[in-house]
Amino acid sequence: MLSKLRHLISLKISLSFLVAVLLMSCNRGKESEIDADFVKIPVTADGKDEKIAMPEITFENRTHDFGKLLRGEKVTFAYKFTNTGNAALVISAVLPSCGCTVADFTKTPVMPGESGYVTVSFNSETKKGMVSSGVTVQANTYPSDTKLTFEAMVAEL
Repeated sequence: MLSKLRHLISLKISLSFLVAVLLMSCNRGKESEIDADFVKIPVTADGKDEKIAMPEITFENRTHDFGKLLRGEKVTFAYKFTNTGNAALVISAVLPSCGCTVADFTKTPVMPGESGYVTVSFNSETKKGMVSSGVTVQANTYPSDTKLTFEAMVAEL
């Protein structure tokens, strides 16, 4: 009887702890969420609505040539962009097309007329010959995806 009572008390304590952890995790990360007002969809079944204030991402260059690299070299390039639209621009993700590429980007809203960067780092360790790769920038623009590409000629040591 006493062991059953201890088991029930232990079970209640474990369940209480689990509930507390779950409740605390519900609010985790909320302070870094972006306001839903940044997301607008300018296209309806009737066509594009030109009256909706939208951000527009304009890159100085969408392509980059790293030139000749020795196998194993790591190089980085920053694609500069400007918000040429009339609403705050928010990049939600930058997706590399292969494991040889890592990307970083401006994580704060970019107001109209302001600029930001998408930085791409390329590791040529597993590559040989002509390499063509890139990243896809996802933002609250229309269309939402913008492709950036780069190339390099990777030579053996």
